[in-house]
Amino acid sequence: MSEHLLRHQLNAEFHARPPLPLTGSTRIRHLAFLPDAAETVSQRAYLDRLLTEADWAITEQSDSYCVVGHGDVKVRWELHTEFSSFTLLEPLDANGAAKSALDARALQRWMAEMPGEAIVSLRIDHRDAKDLAPDTVMAAIYPSTQQMVVSRIVDGKAWVFTDFQFVEGEVNFLLIDAGMTQRQAGRTAQRLWEIETYRLMALLGLPVAKKIGTWLRESELKLATLTDKIGDARSTIDENTALVTLSNLAAEVENSVARTAFRFGAARAYSTVVMQRIGELREERITGFPTLKEFMDRRLVPSMNTCAAMATRQSELSSRVA
Repeated sequence: MSEHLLRHQLNAEFHARPPLPLTGSTRIRHLAFLPDAAETVSQRAYLDRLLTEADWAITEQSDSYCVVGHGDVKVRWELHTEFSSFTLLEPLDANGAAKSALDARALQRWMAEMPGEAIVSLRIDHRDAKDLAPDTVMAAIYPSTQQMVVSRIVDGKAWVFTDFQFVEGEVNFLLIDAGMTQRQAGRTAQRLWEIETYRLMALLGLPVAKKIGTWLRESELKLATLTDKIGDARSTIDENTALVTLSNLAAEVENSVARTAFRFGAARAYSTVVMQRIGELREERITGFPTLKEFMDRRLVPSMNTCAAMATRQSELSSRVA
């Protein structure tokens, strides 16, 4: 039996990038970048420099994925279709302080000096409920006027808290573990950073939608005017002039479709992943607080509807001028 050339590669990709188990209270810092080809090479070289300049070791790697470790501290680099990401995991003590033997300032400096511009920066503090009870966190929230997203997840085995606001440039999540296994905790943390990553990646479509909105209105009016002119043309010259203008408009529309199709398609795909990851958390609502799904329904879904509406209008205009 002969094998397809891609059989093993496809199966390896299917099993690649498994969630890293969390063996105790852990601080996770996650950055995502939109690198060009040169910056992608620089990022991998930056990771290689960490291996040569410090006592770090590779624990897993492929062409698009690498995990390096130093004791209990791990760094994961991933190359996705459109973005790359670095994830730093370091252990915390019972009080939520870093207990790594590595210099915390050196780690922060290393994260800050990564090549490329970050589109996502977040922190997840994974804490044991024995050290930080959910009721203690809830009691601190109630006097605040800040809108907080709170829900029980993983069939009641964990709690998640976030407000999706930037604090010193980071979005913060608090994940309280009330009985998850190490692998469950790792999967849950990964779902949280994927929710934030794909939320912002999806929102990249909104500025594009807003930008072409005005142009679409003008083009739709221009098409209506041209249609009238062609119908009212009293000479071949008038008709040809209108047809040339119509041809130019058709070219503009096709150019706009070509420039925006990827962004709108990506926004749709990314937002779908956000809602899938939220569903996988199996949220239970806490009275008085919105869930992650409710927050996204109010804030993300309308933005995605705007992108979808602009894509539809653009497609309809393209059909009409063809």
